[in-house]
Amino acid sequence: MNATATEAKFVQVPAGLLPALRRAVADGREPVEAVTILRQVGYDTGEAVHAAVLDRAAQSRPGLPADALTADDFWDAASAYFRDAGWGELAHEQLHPGVGALDLHDWVEASGDGSDGVPPGCHLSTGIFADVLGRLAGGEIAVMEVQAQPGSSRLLFGSHEVLGAVYQGMVDGMSYSDAVTRLG
Repeated sequence: MNATATEAKFVQVPAGLLPALRRAVADGREPVEAVTILRQVGYDTGEAVHAAVLDRAAQSRPGLPADALTADDFWDAASAYFRDAGWGELAHEQLHPGVGALDLHDWVEASGDGSDGVPPGCHLSTGIFADVLGRLAGGEIAVMEVQAQPGSSRLLFGSHEVLGAVYQGMVDGMSYSDAVTRLG
């Protein structure tokens, strides 16, 4: 079922919910398991976020059907949605025909330092964007965090095959940007 933003319910919660959730999920779990759960929670909420972003785009372009949105229309609406919802600033950059990047600045989730038992990172956001971007693409999209620091993060997205190649390049000692360049 695809929800519209008017069907999806949103509640305003304090930003402190995110570190509390991280701590609760990490309690008694291995770090990899905690990250997996957080990403799944994000993924499971992606449908409502997708609907809200499309509603935001429709408000800025009245009368334009959702399937007529340009990439710029979508990214403008997504940036405005996340900013106004209190998440922070979102910027999109196309690094390669098969790889996009999302820069998250002043991002409320980007505050974990690992002391809660969960590796630093924007795990909920990674899940949310995997679902939202998959809905846009009409299939699965992989999302991988490549830079995490207090207040900001960089996520890459693309097909599982392409991001797998980028990941392998990073395992082999390359920077993510060199691994993307190596894609050709």
